[in-house]
Amino acid sequence: MNRTLRLIRHAKSSWQDPMLHDFDRPLKPKGVRRTQALAKRLGLLPDTHIFTSPARRARDTAHILHAQCQVTQAIEDIQALYTFNAVDLMDCLRLLPDECNDVTIIGHNPALTILVNHLSTHQFNNIVTAGYVELNIRAEQWHALAPGITTLQHYIFRPEKSGENK
Repeated sequence: MNRTLRLIRHAKSSWQDPMLHDFDRPLKPKGVRRTQALAKRLGLLPDTHIFTSPARRARDTAHILHAQCQVTQAIEDIQALYTFNAVDLMDCLRLLPDECNDVTIIGHNPALTILVNHLSTHQFNNIVTAGYVELNIRAEQWHALAPGITTLQHYIFRPEKSGENK
């Protein structure tokens, strides 16, 4: 069975209020625009399941994508996705519900970049904010997620520009 794993780094967040905790930072207007551009590039994704870090910038990113890509399933917050550690992120992904064959994860760096580099043969220096990586996973269950069964399908790092979807 093939599964689709869509990994998205939250969009650009605001540092305007230095008193705000990291967890509570909202998106900058630029982050909103880039997420809207990404959603437009992705098109309709009614069957994906969106799981997001509960951090505000990730949730804001998730809500834009959910609306514009016309996702039918409710967004689910997973506390464990508020991590910057790739091992913790991998552990979280291995616990995803097996009935979900198409999953969109909205999380944080450096965990996302390190995880993608671990799972695929392609090596990224950095997944940018609002960056998108799509992986094909050849596995019956999410707990089998590992290198060797994962293929990079494509990525989008500048959704507002054409020609960067590889």
